[in-house]
Amino acid sequence: MKTLYEVLEVSEKASKEVIEKAYKVLVKKYHPDLQDASNKEEADKKMKEINEAYSILSDEIAREKYDEELKMQKQQEESKTYNNYTENSRAKNNQTEQDLYKKQEEILRQQEMYMKKQQEEYVKQQKEMESRYNKAYYNYLKSLGYKVKYKWTWKQYLTLLIIIAVIILIGLILWIIPPTHDWMVGLYEENVIIRVTVNVIIGFFNGIGRIISSIFGIKN
Repeated sequence: MKTLYEVLEVSEKASKEVIEKAYKVLVKKYHPDLQDASNKEEADKKMKEINEAYSILSDEIAREKYDEELKMQKQQEESKTYNNYTENSRAKNNQTEQDLYKKQEEILRQQEMYMKKQQEEYVKQQKEMESRYNKAYYNYLKSLGYKVKYKWTWKQYLTLLIIIAVIILIGLILWIIPPTHDWMVGLYEENVIIRVTVNVIIGFFNGIGRIISSIFGIKN
């Protein structure tokens, strides 16, 4: 199985600039919109691999985690090679077998710790990878002149609602405190723009209240 470095056709020690340059070259080469109809499906599959590799290797934190995983895989391969070698020389060197056993235990312990950590972060990493993939793809389409409408996620909507709720809560607290209450009333009476804005907001919430009352049959 190819590593992400092999997908982008760069070395494991490649700098961020080299990775970015390699990504742009591969995008121009494999993007589905630039392929014949017979090659679009294969190109689309290739682009997904390229985008996934770039989304990880272009992010320092994600790349560091991936390098740890790659290092673990290499240790496993070294362990298998070492196992094959010791199977042939076990009768001649019992000490080697004991060393191998200790090394295998250490590798297993590291693998258990690593897998536990990976299980905890798997869902989060998948969401981050999907977000980075979409962002890279949208940016590329924009660079080609396409108009792309970015879709908000539920997390973004929730963040916006929390910000609005916090602003309303701060406003209510300031309204309760006598000094700030008098200041807000004076500001409301003296500033036409603020007065109109506040009246529109109050009218909006009153309208929502009337709609809710009519739905549930509540009479004022």
